[in-house]
Amino acid sequence: MEPIDEIREAINKAMENYLYEKEPPQLYMAVKHLPFSGGKRLRPIIAWLACEAVGGDGMDCIPFAVALELIHTFTLVHDDIMDKDEERRGMPSVHKKFGENIAILAGDALFAKAFEIASYIRDAGIAKKILYNLAVMAKEICEGQEMDIRFEGVEYVDEKEFLEMIEKKTAKMFEHASMGGAIIGGGSKKEIKALQEFGKNLGMAFQIWDDCLDIIGRDIGKPVGSDIKEGKKTLIYLYAYKNSEDEKWLKKYGNENASKKEIEEVIEFFKEIGAIEYAKNKAHEFSKKAIEKLKVLKESDAKRKLAEIAEFAVKREK
Repeated sequence: MEPIDEIREAINKAMENYLYEKEPPQLYMAVKHLPFSGGKRLRPIIAWLACEAVGGDGMDCIPFAVALELIHTFTLVHDDIMDKDEERRGMPSVHKKFGENIAILAGDALFAKAFEIASYIRDAGIAKKILYNLAVMAKEICEGQEMDIRFEGVEYVDEKEFLEMIEKKTAKMFEHASMGGAIIGGGSKKEIKALQEFGKNLGMAFQIWDDCLDIIGRDIGKPVGSDIKEGKKTLIYLYAYKNSEDEKWLKKYGNENASKKEIEEVIEFFKEIGAIEYAKNKAHEFSKKAIEKLKVLKESDAKRKLAEIAEFAVKREK
């Protein structure tokens, strides 16, 4: 979609301008490793389109959009350390390339830069509101990450609790992206609320579909089956646990030394029991809810693009 490519390019250029630091070189090479290695820029694009969907100028969203992308990247850097993932976007993860200590500092620097850049929003009142919302969002992401880690140590969690975890860890950033864009664009309370709900449901669909991609073997820039080795509690896992009396697969799930064959056997079991289909259907439900929330907005190209993104979230292959 050409207009979205143009938005992505504007965000990329802004990111290059904002990440100007070069000294000390080792730190800032690590800081720039992921931001300049590609990425869909989905969260910044959502913020931009939400701004335009309420009648604002997407360019006004640039500082906020870049801040979102840097916070997202910060979470990826630290996630890879915690999960011991050595690959991201088809490249060595930051800690694999630069060492764990530098990677932690790089993540911290990205987090600090995000708030510095967000403070450049022109309207002081809006900047204050956005900075507060970003702080709340970051706190909730940490809460979600803690839940995710805690879930790895137990055999089963309730689906409701699992959905709360992904809402905090993943969906909150989508929620704040669309809500923040609407605030910057001068949207009404009704429009801001609708876009907030749009973002939350989109984020839920996005994460559940991501978990499906790990299983069905599409390109997400990480080794296929990494969630199985790490013992991640996904919707697929929870469905299988609840609906199966066969415990053979459980012995392989969460085994860091699981062979390729063992991973394939777990994936085949998930397919047979209908766990993957269940998760895919749930992702589609959240995608439809997201699109439904857009009805309160006036018709516009930005609104149509947001709906297309919600559809893309559950059709993408990476």
